[in-house]
Amino acid sequence: MGMFDFLKVNVTEKVSVPNYTAHLHIDGKQLSVANLGISSVTVTGTKLKVGQSVTFDLALKDPKQNLALKGTGTVATVDGKTAKINFTSLPDASKQAVARFLARYMINR
Repeated sequence: MGMFDFLKVNVTEKVSVPNYTAHLHIDGKQLSVANLGISSVTVTGTKLKVGQSVTFDLALKDPKQNLALKGTGTVATVDGKTAKINFTSLPDASKQAVARFLARYMINR
């Protein structure tokens, strides 16, 4: 047995981190969120056009918090059934709430 054999022990943590759910509602349609950021959101399952202005309701949910935000955005890119929407009118308090929501998820992950 060598002097540093204790370093060869593999430790696996089995901590389950609950995922968050995010949905975007545009014109009464619920869209799945593929990617969420502080200044944009990418949604799937929609037919939007580049440059189109949209009004949305963003619903974020995890075991500790439920957020419901309203805002407006502009479609930046469309790639098949995926569209990236840049936020144009989302209050700073709402952007900070999204940032805290994502930070808590990343820390617990």
